[in-house]
Amino acid sequence: MSNGLDAFNAKRMTADQVAGSFVVPAEFDRLSGNDHVYVIGPRGSGKTTLLRMLTGETLRAWEGSEAEAARRRIDYTSIFVPADELWASQASSGNIRVAFAGQLLLAAIDAMTYRVSGNLGVHLPASLSLSSEIALTNHFARLWGLGEVLGGFKGLQAGLELLLLELPRQDLGDHALAAPDSLRLLVPALEAFNREVEQRGHRWALLLDEMELAPPAVHAMVTRFVRGGPPILTLKISMSPFDRFMQIYGEEALPAPGNDFDTIYLSGRPVRELRAFTNGLWRSALKARGLQHRELSAALDDRAPTPRDRPAADRSGVGFVRSMANRDPELRQWLRRRQVNLSDASSMSYSERSATIRKITPLLVYRDALLNFRDGQPVKRSRKKSFEPFTGANAIATILEGNPRWIKSAFAQMLERYDARTQSISAGFQLDSLTSVADRFEALLRVLPTRQGDGEAMAPLQLVDTIARYLRDRNLGPFTADAPNSFVVDHGTPDEVRRALLLCLYAGAIVHLRSRNSPAVLSSFTNERFRLTYLLSVRDGKELPLRLGKDVRLTSVLEVPRSRLRSRPHEQGTALPLEWSDYEGA
Repeated sequence: MSNGLDAFNAKRMTADQVAGSFVVPAEFDRLSGNDHVYVIGPRGSGKTTLLRMLTGETLRAWEGSEAEAARRRIDYTSIFVPADELWASQASSGNIRVAFAGQLLLAAIDAMTYRVSGNLGVHLPASLSLSSEIALTNHFARLWGLGEVLGGFKGLQAGLELLLLELPRQDLGDHALAAPDSLRLLVPALEAFNREVEQRGHRWALLLDEMELAPPAVHAMVTRFVRGGPPILTLKISMSPFDRFMQIYGEEALPAPGNDFDTIYLSGRPVRELRAFTNGLWRSALKARGLQHRELSAALDDRAPTPRDRPAADRSGVGFVRSMANRDPELRQWLRRRQVNLSDASSMSYSERSATIRKITPLLVYRDALLNFRDGQPVKRSRKKSFEPFTGANAIATILEGNPRWIKSAFAQMLERYDARTQSISAGFQLDSLTSVADRFEALLRVLPTRQGDGEAMAPLQLVDTIARYLRDRNLGPFTADAPNSFVVDHGTPDEVRRALLLCLYAGAIVHLRSRNSPAVLSSFTNERFRLTYLLSVRDGKELPLRLGKDVRLTSVLEVPRSRLRSRPHEQGTALPLEWSDYEGA
């Protein structure tokens, strides 16, 4: 099912298209180095694009000074292997290994064919005579148990394809490609090719995409190779933030992050990196439409927050906080307890301002947009004009999380309403574009399958909405500077909820907030902290501030008796109750 975001899926793009829209993220230097690398991120976060940018065809299609530097730095040949449903469809472990090895070797022959093609501009070209190609083909055929093949590399690929066609009809567990470590069948072939083209010691990189879709037998091979494979072949592996099979290997069998491999995380990245990457994609979007360059902050009109009862806000934020405190008695009490004197703000030190004014301003902007106050009590206001918390370059970079698919989709819609005279996009159109992307993402969550191999999962969208409503209630209730915006998966979390969390993490609906004790790749949710992706925070009735706050146990979110849920969202115009003590300590 297409949800409108798949138009930006790198799997379906040519090398020219991938290279033409590529913006270099901060992690690219590490990825393109000589170490084994795990690239970890949810669906749409750019994993496939990053891997494909290491291939010869895409490197040659890439233009600019950064491209030239990358081509000089990447001195290895890349073999791109996407996850294939053929691996998972096989009944026996032997056939699974044959399916994986067959796809792997087909991709390797593709890479060799590219290098010896003689075409102009080939990255890392090599020279191979026809007789040498025939000799290599015969050597590979014997090595891989294919019998006699004719026609050089093309004939070899035909033989591999015929073998894969036999998989559904027979058990090939005794075939040479069913070896327990079929990855090692590739290494002597690479060494033989290097010898034949007189480039001994030339290195290769195997790019394995979407490894979360691969069965345990393939995971085991890859894990062993990362732990102790030969230096001629480097693995670059993309996968979801959760590895279902990590625990089956045992601690001693696992490769060690920082020693055996490097890890790149594409979610939860630093704000500075998100903004730089988003700005790069904005420049690319303008260029693609033939529009004059305009800084994103100027086009999206980043302005300081302005309270609704004041014509302008001072740059210090004190006037804004004072205005909010005049309407909100809970905020006044909070300021009084901390001995904050807004009438003499000039006497406050930098650290005092950071601990009070700067800390609470984003939350107050959010509350100002979504609340009125009637007789000192918070009342939900109309959504129609609630633009401010979710618009402007900084907010949009935060909301889109550095997810290329979301960013490209949002910018494509915004530029449909681009005002060429002012070179800007109004806040209303910004929010409309974000909401459209969020709606499409919500549609994806709605159709995710809830039946998994080990049981039924809670509907992912139901889980997301339950968490969103709970957190929204806390943020729109009586003022507290530390309302929760994240959750911890505690031991009592039911299995069907954990299965839903796995689906949400894979799709990008939740973001793992890593701690020093978090493993390089998750294999368990227990005691780990998460938040909803900020894209889901723009939905009507489920808005959340773009800040973390404190965390809450997930079982508390899910298991509060309905008799205690007196603070569920109320209809517009009704007061939100002030009795929040029932939630404290949850």
